[in-house]
Amino acid sequence: MKLLHILSMAAVVALVSCQSKTESSAEATADAADSAAAVTEAPAPAEAADAVAVIKPGEDPKAEAGKPVVIDFSAVWCGPCQQFKPVFHKVAGEYASKAAFYTADLDECTELASKYNVTSIPCIIILKEGAEPVSQVGAMDEAQFKALLDKSL
Repeated sequence: MKLLHILSMAAVVALVSCQSKTESSAEATADAADSAAAVTEAPAPAEAADAVAVIKPGEDPKAEAGKPVVIDFSAVWCGPCQQFKPVFHKVAGEYASKAAFYTADLDECTELASKYNVTSIPCIIILKEGAEPVSQVGAMDEAQFKALLDKSL
């Protein structure tokens, strides 16, 4: 009898667990649908508090007069990309008044990566109006990234 009681309690716990996962999954699906509906042709540059905008497939940010564009091409499976990501975001917050910062997933933004000849990641592309794109491959520490921006912006 005790065994039957224990088994029925375990079944109830499993059922409640599955139900909460299903509800979380449904909420995540609804959030993803809302996000997909909000995609625009070109992403708006982020504010200093959230200084990095995400580029979606088909988007192509352009440098404007006085506002260069810095794009970080990376991938979730790339160790050096994940190592560089916090550096990129921190420095982007500090340099938000000097440039618009974006991140692009190499696996999703293949056309944009091809346009800028990105063959290795992480890869930084800096676009200035009227100038050739500047590219830098490889993870950098904060000082190296700031030096690249100071030289290129």
